[in-house]
Formats: sequence, structure tokens, C-alpha cells
Amino acid sequence: MAFILSACGGGGGDSTTSSNNNGSTNNPATPNSGNQAPTNVTISSVSPTQNSVSVSWQTANDDSTASNQLTYQLHLVEGGVNFEPSASSQKFSAVNSTSTVITGLKAQTTYGLKLLVKDAQGLTTISTLIPFTTQSIPNSGGGGSTPINTPPSNVAFNSVSAVDYQTIDVTWKTAADDTTASTALDYGVYVTEGTTDFVPSAALLKFSAKNTTQTTLTNLKAQTNYALKLVVTDKEGLQTLSTVSVVKTPNLPIITLSKLNDTGVTTCANNNTWFADCSSSNLLSFASLNQDAEVGRDYLVTTAQLNKMGAGMAGFDFSKIDNTGQKLANNAPQWACVLDNVTGLTWEVKTTDGSMFDKTKTYAWYNSDYLINGGDVGHAKEGQNTSAYIDYANTQKRCGYNDWRLPTKSELDSIVHYGRFNPAIDNTYFYNTQNGFYWTADSVAVGVTSAWAINFSNGGESASYKGLMYYVRLVR
Repeated sequence: MAFILSACGGGGGDSTTSSNNNGSTNNPATPNSGNQAPTNVTISSVSPTQNSVSVSWQTANDDSTASNQLTYQLHLVEGGVNFEPSASSQKFSAVNSTSTVITGLKAQTTYGLKLLVKDAQGLTTISTLIPFTTQSIPNSGGGGSTPINTPPSNVAFNSVSAVDYQTIDVTWKTAADDTTASTALDYGVYVTEGTTDFVPSAALLKFSAKNTTQTTLTNLKAQTNYALKLVVTDKEGLQTLSTVSVVKTPNLPIITLSKLNDTGVTTCANNNTWFADCSSSNLLSFASLNQDAEVGRDYLVTTAQLNKMGAGMAGFDFSKIDNTGQKLANNAPQWACVLDNVTGLTWEVKTTDGSMFDKTKTYAWYNSDYLINGGDVGHAKEGQNTSAYIDYANTQKRCGYNDWRLPTKSELDSIVHYGRFNPAIDNTYFYNTQNGFYWTADSVAVGVTSAWAINFSNGGESASYKGLMYYVRLVR
């Protein structure tokens, strides 16, 4: 359908609006000043299709600018109401032109159209509003047009489940739409705390993507109710919201080590000398005191009474792990993580590649979860913090895993080798260890702005201010 529009007489009469935008004033130009706004600003025809519109207009006139030097702009907004042209409404601009085609429109939708003509002095004239409606899509079965531009259907969650205290897995059905292919629909997951229905907003959007039916939400709070909504958007911008789904994350796990490492000390002492041989002839009056080297895993290994699954100094029993999480031979020349066969914990090994895993990188202590941060979040340091590092390691799937975290104080203590220093660790497995403090996850009970850290130069512990930049070794 085409609309043929006749021009009003002379300079446009009541059909146009002229303005003087030259200099600092917006007053209309005065007659015979030699600086008049363009005239004969009229849209001639409008021919809409389902998703485009062809527009033509008359050649305007101006008192000082040649017709082929005038600038023509088309402004378009959704709806048939009057509007003021602006940068956001401009869809076309060119010099010496009398027609164009505007694409990307919605079918069966009303729009308002205006022509703006500007001369070399910056004076403009705007045509009257021309409303039009784009065509509908014909019914493939005949019988006229089918109303289109309907929102997506089959918008629903399949499952919403808490994987652990800070993670929720979400799956949903593949939606359908009358004009947009399922693979081109946009799926948005909105999340808020609580159990009641809510209105999705940009601040609550946690995931958005096309051609997918699942996501994993991380960094959530423990023992907290979350309400979720799925919003599916088609290419015309129409949306359908699912019903609200509520899930509660479980409480924090109580982490206990089923077995403990020994200290790594394999020597005994009398009042002035250290001995690898703890016999009474060396220890004299210090014999039979059950010194550290005379009991525990370290003693059993040195006396050939204990077999290991892997290897390691003294009583430590470690296995090398590659980038995909596979266990390697004890003599493997390269590895990325270390499995402690005694405690069952897996530890990252630092690199020298300059990445966030690099041995030289330090981070401030930061945790936004008040259930586990001791009452003080710490310091974000513009992203150079422990929480950001944990997110990075999990996103990168360090050694094939995405459940890395800061170790507790007792966990980090478990790999301290008190029989050596600089570094106080089995550096045949934990190479690139720095002689400095490494953060733990535990805040100090008295003085929550501090957290516990362990110095791997000598195994000492410190209640340190959370804003300090310390090393980090993640565990899972």
C-alpha cells in the first residue's frame, strides 16, 4: 500500500515548522533577512511492506543554499503520535536525495514519519507527521492475513536446582515464535533473593544468550532463597516471561580433613645438635621423649613402614595432575596441580607465564558473602582480589575443575613442611612457591578486618589486614 501525499501551497503553510538554529538563538528567521529556512518540505509517498518502508519527498527550496546542497533527514518512531525529531529518531540523512528505504521494521506496527531539511546555515524545516502501518504476514494456509508479531511461546523452566551452597543449575525448554527461529531467540535468566514473584530488570539479569537451554549461576549466598524467571525475546523485541521458580541454596559445608599430614620434620635434637639418627646415643638425656620425628607418618616413611600412592618429601604423599585433571606419573616433567593423597585435596601449582596464575601475582582478601567473610568483605582493589582470582580460575577450569576456592587455615597448614624453610613446602611438587604470605579463607575472630595468612618462608601464621596484597594458592 502506498500513500500519495499532496503538498500544501507556497512555502508549505501550516504543513511545516521552520526554525533558526544558526548561532546561539532559536528564533525563527525574519523575512527578507537573507537567512530563511528551507521551504517546500513535504513527503510525497510512503509505501510500507512487512518490515520496511519506501519514502519519497519533493525537492526543497532555500534562499541561500542550492537545492542539491540541502541535507534531507528522515525521522521515524514507533506509534502514530507526534514527536520532535532527535538523534535517536533519525533513520536516514543525505544531501541531494529525494527517496530512500528504511528497513528493520516490525510487521503490523504503526510508525510516525517526519522529513527534516537543513540548509548550509543550519536552518531546518520539519514536515508534518505522516503515520503509517506496516503490513501483516499472509496466512500460509490462505484466508487472509494472520496477525503476527506475537510473543514467544513454550517459555518455561525444565529444572532449577542448587548444586552446592553457592551454585544453581538452570535448564529450560526451547521456546517457539511465529517469526523468529528458535535458534535466534534470546534467553534471559533473571534472579533475585526471596520467594515471591518479581518484575525482571536489567539489574537482575544474570544470564543472556541465544540458542541455548541451560546455564550455571555461581557466587551465590549459602542458605538463601532465590527467585528465578526466564524471559524469551524474539527479533521484534516481544517478550514472554515464565512463571517464577524458587530454589534455596544449602548451608555451608563443614570441611574436615579425614586425615592429617605430618609436619615433615624428620630430625631429632638434644640440647645443642640436630640428628637425622634419633638413637639414644645421639639424643642422650633427650631420648625417649617422643620427639616429632619419632612418631607419625614421617617416622613410618623413614623407617620403611609406610607405602605411598604417589611420592613426596618425608610423610607427604602427592600426585601430579595435568591441565585436564588427569593423574600423571611421579616422574612426569610437567604438571599443573597437585593431589594430596592423604587429605584428598587438590592444589594449584603456580606458573611463570605472566597470567593471573603466575607465581608473582598478589591479591587483596575479598569475599562479599557475609555468611563466610566474618562480617567484613575486605578490599576489592579494582578486581585484583581473591574473589576475582577464584572466578578466573573457575572460568578457566584450572586443571579441568571449576570449584576452586581459598583454603581454610587448617587446609593450608596441611601442606607446610616444617622440616625446611625458604620455602617451607615440598618444592619438588609445589615449584614456584614464593617466600611470603599466602591468604586463607578464614577471617580473624577478633578483628574481622583481618584474615589469617601463612608465611611459606618458615610456616609462620599472621592475622593480616585484608587490604594487604598477598599470594594465593587455591584448593578444591
